[in-house]
Amino acid sequence: MNATNMVQGNLALKLETPATTAFTVVKGGRSAFQSAAAKPVRPQRSSVVTAPVALKPSTIVAVAVALTLFFVISTAVFSARHAAYADSVANVTYETIRVQSGDSLWSLAEEHPIDGLSTQETSDMIRSVNHLEHGSLDAGVDLKVPARS
Repeated sequence: MNATNMVQGNLALKLETPATTAFTVVKGGRSAFQSAAAKPVRPQRSSVVTAPVALKPSTIVAVAVALTLFFVISTAVFSARHAAYADSVANVTYETIRVQSGDSLWSLAEEHPIDGLSTQETSDMIRSVNHLEHGSLDAGVDLKVPARS
């Protein structure tokens, strides 16, 4: 037998392990047992075969109804939000301002809010109206911004 020493902290163990894992086949019935030669154990591969899951028709219908309902509700919410955005943007009047040092699209959107739009949406609208490719601004440039109410 092989001995293995193991030390962890203040715990020291001496583990004795067999050289090879083996098992004994016992032949016989009710009367007498006869020991056969020990054979080394080979690792066995276990293969798991999964059977296809059969769904009930009622489950399929319930999932289809849930997905359809989700699609209809999300489309309605998106359409309502888009309509609110379009109404807010349609009634906007603009004024021209000169960009000062330290101004950003976000700060301009906060100074010139549009009812019904978030600061991010107002910032995006200012960028769109002024045909800006990026969010950085140069001091001294004239921009159209929503008129203050």
